[in-house]
Amino acid sequence: MARLGERAGMVGLAAFLVVDVLLVGFAITSTRHPVTQGGATIDPGVVATSSPTTTKTTEGPVTLSVKVVPLTRGLVAFDKDTAFRFTVGSCKSAGSKLELTRNGGQTWGPRSAPYDTIVRVRVRPDGSAFAVGADSATDCVPAIRQASALDADFGDSVAVKDAWFRDPRAATSVGIPTGGTAKPCGSGQVVDLAVIDSGAAALCADGRLRVSTSGDQWETSATVEGALALALNAKARAYVVVPGADSCDGLAVVDAAKPTKAVGCAAADVAKVDPGTVALSVTAGGGWLGVGETVYLAGGNLATWKKA
Repeated sequence: MARLGERAGMVGLAAFLVVDVLLVGFAITSTRHPVTQGGATIDPGVVATSSPTTTKTTEGPVTLSVKVVPLTRGLVAFDKDTAFRFTVGSCKSAGSKLELTRNGGQTWGPRSAPYDTIVRVRVRPDGSAFAVGADSATDCVPAIRQASALDADFGDSVAVKDAWFRDPRAATSVGIPTGGTAKPCGSGQVVDLAVIDSGAAALCADGRLRVSTSGDQWETSATVEGALALALNAKARAYVVVPGADSCDGLAVVDAAKPTKAVGCAAADVAKVDPGTVALSVTAGGGWLGVGETVYLAGGNLATWKKA
């Protein structure tokens, strides 16, 4: 669910990546005007791998897993009370949907969907927003609409040239802020995309977390097999959602740098989770986890997750 910082910040980030692992660590989130308002340095973390957790039962071992596919749902939090969620839809059959909550996910109000398919929503610090998507009438060419406030109407659609987004035309591609597209996962599908002012992180279907400051070159910062969704926190730390990680009998939120240890656990019935419907968003004050129509919230340490 954007210009990437000042030159000095980029130079510093580049040096950090070379020294520390050459990398970087959604919502599906940036455009030239909005990303100039602060930003964090992407933390590459530690390269590590994790396999789906096997839980023993009286009938033998059971692996908690959900098929990994590109997200069909998105979640973009503004603070502990306010967030957008959306259904991606498609250019071919439309079906996109956009909703807003102002009471911590207890109720959601419909917003007019700006496109047949929505591939990214960004909420800026000043409360304005934009949506990236595409329509069948324009041959699914990516475009962007701006809104001056969360509940304001979106303006005219214009071609998107300077923002990160998952490409609505190909699940292997992402739009990059210098124009054009890139394939962070090679021939593999991009499951999720998280963005901060200094770069972006793409979650690949094979569990690789691929990072870049511009979209021209990508590096692997971690590998978390079975990861369903990705988010970056205010300090650019990467978190992913993994079924059954550690001792979590549900959906675990883990630090991508330490994928075998659950930071927190949402008591979702993994067997009933539809592929592509898990979305994660992390703000300075806490986390939001969408599982289909259900939303779980957590405090700043992301340790305790409760239904909204």
